[in-house]
Amino acid sequence: MTSRRRPGASADFEEIRPNLFLIHNPALGPVLRGEGERDGFHFRLTSRRREGLLGRLANRGFVTLTIADRIAALPTPPITTLGPLHRLSIGPKQQLALLDLAAPNGWRLVLPVNGVVELPIGRIVRYRRGRGPVEYMRITAGGWQYLPADDALLLAYGQLPRPSFLRLVPDDGGVAIPTLPLPTAYRQVLGQIAHPHPTGWLLTNDTERALATTLLAKLGVTVVTPEG
Repeated sequence: MTSRRRPGASADFEEIRPNLFLIHNPALGPVLRGEGERDGFHFRLTSRRREGLLGRLANRGFVTLTIADRIAALPTPPITTLGPLHRLSIGPKQQLALLDLAAPNGWRLVLPVNGVVELPIGRIVRYRRGRGPVEYMRITAGGWQYLPADDALLLAYGQLPRPSFLRLVPDDGGVAIPTLPLPTAYRQVLGQIAHPHPTGWLLTNDTERALATTLLAKLGVTVVTPEG
């Protein structure tokens, strides 16, 4: 039987926001009846039979792609062993920063002493010269090595202490995740879960909070709720 899935779609039923789906295959329409509200190609699940619905779709051969599936497919940070301390001479306009979940925007400046910093070989740092662009580096025995941003950020999360905690911030609309540097794939999925907020991302309900908690756990980060 020829598939009726829309050309270019990777699934028949794709979750784009919590419980909001895109219908890429009109053939699954009868299975959706009574489970939610349909508006063109959009379907909002309103029943409590989410897992049952997804199971019935799978049993009939339809492919679903949920936000939880996207989280499961995200790369996990490699755990690296850091080497001995290496001394680096830093100019007055050069800034080095380390990933730190408790620091503003997730970066803590490394303050040189007499123009010198000591960092372990293998450590990932954010580098900026004056008001120039941000770059990412790995400390090496000979100095440093530049890395693509996503590779560096994933490595940096692998170098955080275990366990690492991130405290959510109470907000009138729910709770907010403070601004954090995230690899592109993580930022894109978080954008499907949370809402833009002046201080980061806003989570407005338990479903969003649970998904965001699972996403951050993939990075080795444990979420602490305001009441927890």
